[in-house]
Amino acid sequence: MKSFLLPALLTALLLIACGSGDSAEEASPLSVVPERAMISIVLNDPAGMVRNIDGYIEDGAPVLGENLLENLICEQLAVSCLDSMTYRYGFDTSGQVVFWMESAMPQSMGMAASAPDFQLFTSLLEEMGAELTDEEQIQGEDVYSMDTEEGTMYLAGVQGVVLMAMSSAKLEILISALAPAASFDEVVPASLTMKFNLSMIGPMAAAQMPMARMLMMQGMAADTTMPAYVPAIMDVYMDGIESFLTQADMMELTLVTGSEDFVFEKRLTFIPGSSLAEMLVSTSEVDMIQYITQGDVATVRFQMPPEIAFEITKAFTEVFTSEISDENLYFWASMASNGAVSIYNDEFMHMVAAYELTENISIEEIAVMYSDYIEAFISGMEQNEEMLNSFNIQNNGIVQIDGTDFYSMSMNIQPDTTLSMTFDYWLAVHDNALFIETAPQPDILLSIISGDYTPAELEGTGEMAGEMSLAGYLNLIMTISPNGMDIPEIGSDVIFTWNGGYSEGEIYSEMSMDGSDAVATGFAFFSMISAMQ
Repeated sequence: MKSFLLPALLTALLLIACGSGDSAEEASPLSVVPERAMISIVLNDPAGMVRNIDGYIEDGAPVLGENLLENLICEQLAVSCLDSMTYRYGFDTSGQVVFWMESAMPQSMGMAASAPDFQLFTSLLEEMGAELTDEEQIQGEDVYSMDTEEGTMYLAGVQGVVLMAMSSAKLEILISALAPAASFDEVVPASLTMKFNLSMIGPMAAAQMPMARMLMMQGMAADTTMPAYVPAIMDVYMDGIESFLTQADMMELTLVTGSEDFVFEKRLTFIPGSSLAEMLVSTSEVDMIQYITQGDVATVRFQMPPEIAFEITKAFTEVFTSEISDENLYFWASMASNGAVSIYNDEFMHMVAAYELTENISIEEIAVMYSDYIEAFISGMEQNEEMLNSFNIQNNGIVQIDGTDFYSMSMNIQPDTTLSMTFDYWLAVHDNALFIETAPQPDILLSIISGDYTPAELEGTGEMAGEMSLAGYLNLIMTISPNGMDIPEIGSDVIFTWNGGYSEGEIYSEMSMDGSDAVATGFAFFSMISAMQ
């Protein structure tokens, strides 16, 4: 396979390096990609990707200079400018490069690329060391072959597209399938898309799970210092992975480099009729974002189908204890079914969260359930004295502040002698919601309960949406250091956003960040780390 992938990867590299050309493709390389190939990879408008990434660099870290990526590629490929590569190698530089495998067999591999000048393309292969042999024409088109480790590869140039296949019969099928319109899902400019047929890949991977599980458990058993609950937790994870592998249908991942933002999109579908597909149903229509204030570090909405939330809660709870009632489990699962969280930068892990309550419940009842749940977890960890001694939970009971009853508790975590962290939790019930604040005092909760606050907002409208300041997050993590650290001033609001949800056996999500801000943050963080060395 390496001998096939080498020209494919070099071709992709050359396309990434190319500038704009004048040739217009007559057919689409996407039109020959099987709809449900085991794996397919599409690089679309690579010249646009280079231009946009260089734009991020020039705006976010101007000290690095103009056309940084373009200049690096030119230096590596020993060319004076990218525009000349169109005429030198015959590529349509705003076109596509497509690679796919219809099955796990190397003979199922194929490739197509926008290449209006087929003769220039073959000369490139010869420069790379390939020995091309003339073959019998197919449908009046010239055909060449070259030897690879997997067998003989056949290639032809048709209607501005170069086609490659591992047999002449397959090449003829590709030539017949070539068309101006693509049967493949439409792809956006300046993007890299990968599609995985998990209904084919999943069962093959799942068949290896028993052996992988056995080896993992044997390794853990050999470590006498490992707490007993760790293998149990990993066993739950393995069960989840196996369920995913046997029920997932298709997964599509796309990286888009826009003129301002870069975006990562994911779409995952499950086999119709499978248990996971049937669990993916619409969640609550109540948007809990309106109940909290905007976070300086992050603001998040999360909604999960109730049945999935319950199964996950039950599986992980039973790792530690079997003494929790189903009523208590349903309450904890409902916490993940519909909620919102904001994180602030004035205290370490200062958080405010709101969860929808689907039934009337008092703060006293919640205090009892919290106490029972915590006691059950502690009893489950008694077998590991070191772990048990590393944290302490203090139940402060019901405390009234400004006429509102709060359930208060404190947790101190001291994993070693140099690091100690204390968290104060405040819980209150208000307006059919359970509120939690981690802070020395519940000041934000008091403003929310009084109505004297500005509700948070998110651009994303999906069940799973949020935004996070990358610089704020890095600073939050760095406060764990005994000396503390601050990343340098960046001069821009670095926001990472995401949006997604569930519908009819499908999960979709989209994550995006301003490209210039991302470069600025990365450059500042790298400069800080370099200065510390």
